[in-house]
Amino acid sequence: MIEFRRFTEFPRGTLYDILQDAYSYDSRNRELWDENWRESDDFFYDNPNIADNYGLVTCIDNMPIGFVTWDPRHRPEYVEIGHNGIREKYKGKGYGREQLEEAIRRIKGYEGLQRIIVCTNSNLIAPKNYESVGFKLYDRKKNDTESAYTGDYLYYQIVL
Repeated sequence: MIEFRRFTEFPRGTLYDILQDAYSYDSRNRELWDENWRESDDFFYDNPNIADNYGLVTCIDNMPIGFVTWDPRHRPEYVEIGHNGIREKYKGKGYGREQLEEAIRRIKGYEGLQRIIVCTNSNLIAPKNYESVGFKLYDRKKNDTESAYTGDYLYYQIVL
C-alpha cells in the first residue's frame, strides 16, 4: 500500500539516497549532480517546515521509495516542481505517477494559483510521466552543458 509521508519522519540523507538510486542507471548523473543532491538534502533537513509543507515522501511498507518537492515562492503566478524521483527498483510500476498526482493535488490547493511548471530533459522517462498527469509542453531549449546526454531542456505546465 502506497502512502505519502513527511520528510521529517525520515533521517537526514534520505533525499540524497533516493536521488542517488533514482539516477543510478547512468554513472554520469552522480558525477554531475552529487553536490546538488547533497545540498538539496541538507536544505530540506535544515528547514523542516519547508520540507514538510512543500514536499512529500512516497512509501511502501514504511520504506521511502521516492519523493517530490515544489517551490511555492512565485505564487500566485506559478509553483515549480523541483526534485522528483523514484528508486530504480520501483520504476515502471505507477508509483511515480501516483507521487506526482498527489503533489499536484496538494499544489492545486493554493488559492488563486495560475500554473504548475516543471523543467526536465528530453532523454529521460520524466516527460512521459509529466504528460501522463496533464502537463503540456510549452518550450524547449537546446542543452549545451556537460549534461547534454540527458537531452534538450523541456518546459511543461499545467494551466489552472
